[in-house]
Amino acid sequence: MRDLRPAEPRDAHVAALLQNATSEPHFSITAQKLTHIFAQERHGYAVSEAAGVLTGLSSCWLPEFHPTHAWIGLHLHPDALGDGTAAAHLTWHAGEAEQAGRTHLWLSVREDYQPTWPDVEALGFREVHRTFGGGFHLQHRGVDGAALETRLAAQGYRLEAAAANQHDARLQGLYELTCGDKVSAPPTIPLASAELSDEDALWEAAVLAWQGEDLVGLALPERSRLEAWNAVLIVHPGHRRRGLGTALQVRVARAVQKGGRAFLNTAGSARDAAYLGVLRRSGANIEPDWIAYDRSIAGLG
Repeated sequence: MRDLRPAEPRDAHVAALLQNATSEPHFSITAQKLTHIFAQERHGYAVSEAAGVLTGLSSCWLPEFHPTHAWIGLHLHPDALGDGTAAAHLTWHAGEAEQAGRTHLWLSVREDYQPTWPDVEALGFREVHRTFGGGFHLQHRGVDGAALETRLAAQGYRLEAAAANQHDARLQGLYELTCGDKVSAPPTIPLASAELSDEDALWEAAVLAWQGEDLVGLALPERSRLEAWNAVLIVHPGHRRRGLGTALQVRVARAVQKGGRAFLNTAGSARDAAYLGVLRRSGANIEPDWIAYDRSIAGLG
């Protein structure tokens, strides 16, 4: 007999084990935090249990930026992966999603954690896209691009700190010229904004590339919950395939490191071969792909 019910504070210790065993480390959670969440009136979490033992934890999030979808977390005990527990959790949250006006469910799992999840395609989901995450772990390593910069200098290029040019109108012009080249995967990797954002920018770590008086490249990181985010990396179309993107990436990683931050986070579409190439040449650690899935709520229940 399998029962589903809203999660309660008494479930927090086992629930934390279930979530942390089926999620990559950036999303690990403590029992203390779950206890606090489960004490709230409408927290969106459900648990399944059989003979008084928890067999699964699920969650439902209704993000404003994805108004047609409810985002589902699904964290099951290994013994419950193929016995109908997953379908029961989905049916439970489908009602909540429908009441909120959502028509589809969305979930994502990192590729190396797929063995800990049920077969989501057998549950009616289809793959939508693949994205990657990763970054530069800067605590114990230096980032050196001197040889590449020397080669670029022989071609008339120079890299300079960007802070003094923060309000130069040429920055927006370069951004507008290149923002349409961004490989997006909405809503995970959104379309490029129309304007160069200044909201969380770390201009003290930003780098420009010049050839003579022509601005030809920009690397601009931002503050993030993972210390720093590799927000903007652009090169003028007429100056690509010469190593400028790699040189900018190396220089900005070094600037972030000198600023006392230990991690520079990166993400993008798995189809973005050019960006992935720059990151790998620059020494970034690229994690396995995140695979996003969706399915219609119709037919559940």
